[in-house]
Amino acid sequence: MTSNIAESLNAVTKEASKLPIFDLLEYMRTLIERWTKDKLLKAKVRASTDHIHTVIDGVKRYIVCLKSKKCSCGQFQLDELTCPHALAALRHMNETYENYCSPYYTRESLLRTYEIPGNPLPDESKWKMPQHISDEVVNPPTGEKKQPGRPQKERYKTYDELKSKNYKVSCGNCGGEGHNKRFCKNAPKKK
Repeated sequence: MTSNIAESLNAVTKEASKLPIFDLLEYMRTLIERWTKDKLLKAKVRASTDHIHTVIDGVKRYIVCLKSKKCSCGQFQLDELTCPHALAALRHMNETYENYCSPYYTRESLLRTYEIPGNPLPDESKWKMPQHISDEVVNPPTGEKKQPGRPQKERYKTYDELKSKNYKVSCGNCGGEGHNKRFCKNAPKKK
């Protein structure tokens, strides 16, 4: 499914893929903005109160509460950015979205993030390494490669499960116990 989405986006942005990265990102932003706008214009909004709206998007209904900044889709409260349903409700009320986004997304908040300078690290020879970390041995990767083919459906049994009294191995070839079909030395049973 993900590759289908990627292929669809690649087909739409075929000409833009030759642009420099900044221009490509700007093209993608305006494209998604246009898609969102088209979708918002098709959505029907019904106001229940001043802050609670029902947004009908195709066959689905979403409840948007602008006062508590929540939407039944969950995206509004998760990202703390207006979801498409909240944008439709705001458009219905002729309000802007800036007051409904988290202050974390403002330019001032971004600049405050980098106010505190990061001190450079000294030369590696002057690092003070705790003893318990320097004593720890990290082994290189084993280099085992994943076997080709479809993975098995059943989980692997632990050693204890295999050796327990409740779990008995039976042969699919002769029907005997204590071995399986692969290691069977008996003649196959007649049907």
